[in-house]
Amino acid sequence: METPRTEFYLILLFLFYHLPCVPSQKQPTVYCETPFQCGNITVGFPFSGEQRSPSCGHPFLKLSCNKSSNTTSINLSGYNYTVLHIDMKKESLTLRLSRQDFTGPFCSASFSSSPLPQDLLQNLPSYKSLTVFYTCDTRRHFLGNFTCRMNNLVSVVQDSRYNKLCDKRFSVTVPASYVPEEEALNITRLESVLREGFEAKLNMEEIPCPECLSTGENCGFIVTGMGCCKYVSGSIECRDSNNDTGSYSMNRFILITIGTGSVVIAFLVMILVFLLCERRKKKALRKQNLEALVTSRLYSYRQIKKITKSFSEVVGRGGFGTVYKGKLRDGSKVAVKVLKDSMSSSEDFINEVASISQTSHVNIVSLLGFCYEGSKRAIVYEFVENGSLDQSMNLDVSTLYGIALGVAKGIEYLHYGCRTRIVHFDIKPQNVLLDHNLRPKVSDFGLAKLCQNQESILSSLDTRGTIGYIAPELFSRMYGSVSYKSDVYSYGMLLLEMIGANKERVGKSDSNKSSVYFPDWIYKDLESGDITMLLEGELNQEEEDIAKKMIIVGLWCIQLCPSDRPTMNEVIEMMEGSLDTLKAPPKPLLHMSMQNISESSQLSGESSIYSEV
Repeated sequence: METPRTEFYLILLFLFYHLPCVPSQKQPTVYCETPFQCGNITVGFPFSGEQRSPSCGHPFLKLSCNKSSNTTSINLSGYNYTVLHIDMKKESLTLRLSRQDFTGPFCSASFSSSPLPQDLLQNLPSYKSLTVFYTCDTRRHFLGNFTCRMNNLVSVVQDSRYNKLCDKRFSVTVPASYVPEEEALNITRLESVLREGFEAKLNMEEIPCPECLSTGENCGFIVTGMGCCKYVSGSIECRDSNNDTGSYSMNRFILITIGTGSVVIAFLVMILVFLLCERRKKKALRKQNLEALVTSRLYSYRQIKKITKSFSEVVGRGGFGTVYKGKLRDGSKVAVKVLKDSMSSSEDFINEVASISQTSHVNIVSLLGFCYEGSKRAIVYEFVENGSLDQSMNLDVSTLYGIALGVAKGIEYLHYGCRTRIVHFDIKPQNVLLDHNLRPKVSDFGLAKLCQNQESILSSLDTRGTIGYIAPELFSRMYGSVSYKSDVYSYGMLLLEMIGANKERVGKSDSNKSSVYFPDWIYKDLESGDITMLLEGELNQEEEDIAKKMIIVGLWCIQLCPSDRPTMNEVIEMMEGSLDTLKAPPKPLLHMSMQNISESSQLSGESSIYSEV
């Protein structure tokens, strides 16, 4: 790895070698007149690439030519597409695109949605979005299913009921004629349909090319947008198509001035290299997180105000911001979290959005877009009708069990199902949202941490989370290292609270036990077989067994030593297994004042109908 001093000398050598030569370079005789040519594709503005410089087209419409196969490709939202055809009609410019990973066998493709940048491209009405469900329940029969080695059972159907039976899903764009009236789809044709691609229309303002050509100029793309450019006396002059007086010039005089000022530039570069090297590590992390945002839609603050009707309907408040109800142009409801200025540093905001954007799971809240405009930060995500779990603790035991199992699967996905392991660090009832089917969705990734290479041990210097749910190792390293097992502890506390073994009910049920650490006496009641003190209402035998199972799993999860806690994979196995196969967890060693716990938990209270994301 090169040192900052070595980098400085290399840059300095480059400047002195190249800058004096700049004025002597010959000026080109044409500007953006040469079209892009590759195979059957011959286009000009608004495209750039190959012989056409970046200023000859839109920055997101850069084409590449594969000389060996004579095919054209383009990168959109982080995905590579093969450009099959471009129709340069005056009324609308359309492209036929095919995702490159769909050119081979379907099972070898990346099972992820790839939305186009909506501000630039829009699918034609003759194409539809088709949902592909995968990692489905192998014990059930699915219509139109097939098996992929890496993704288990896969099903391509038009049936919303499969949302409950399959853990993951993504969307592909296919012709509307391919989607038949029948429930099952012909999977044997799916590969060929995807290779044929889909058509998208370019959403751009009126291109001023006719105006430019009529005056002997060429279309270009300048700072203010599209414009007309030409050569005048050896200088490039461009004007905004909406402002005839706005122009800029790069002539020989400017180039000579730059050459003579190379020494000053070199000195400034030396200072910049020193500063940039100090910030390299932080910028590398930010760049990595920003790359994860490519597939998410970027909204302006004006659009956010329009979506929320000027922030008229508040559905939740929290320490990091306020959540508003909104509606998109297509009528779908969304929740918009607007962060407080004092709590929305660039790193924290990018970390949260990057974390959510890497997820795709039925038990994880879905990110729809974000706003990053100056000091204004907002996150747009799916609206979940039933609010947060803390408002629904009075549900029956069977329903609570289903919710708890869904939360476990969501956390397990964060730990093992993502490209980069995500540790949530703030699992609590307020951060579990319930949809119209009471399906739980883990939310609020403001404290989450991305772990490189599926690392187990984290270097966390700060205590993060909500008191009452924070794992002991986050307070003191004497209990062990901070890891993904910290989420397991928080989940265990969540389980005990859901089943009724929480601190508030304990305090009400028996004041004599207020000085005993509550898992200690829960353990004693569990040994005696009497858990009625923990529960409200009459329970049948099946419900009582479910409650016992949840308590046992909860006690396993809140073991003080992280190595004694199960992984989320093991938690799911215990939750889905028989009560008879569960072993009693070790008795907790830590004893603390019940009063202290109650006082601490009050610090994290939130009064919200709808949780933050």
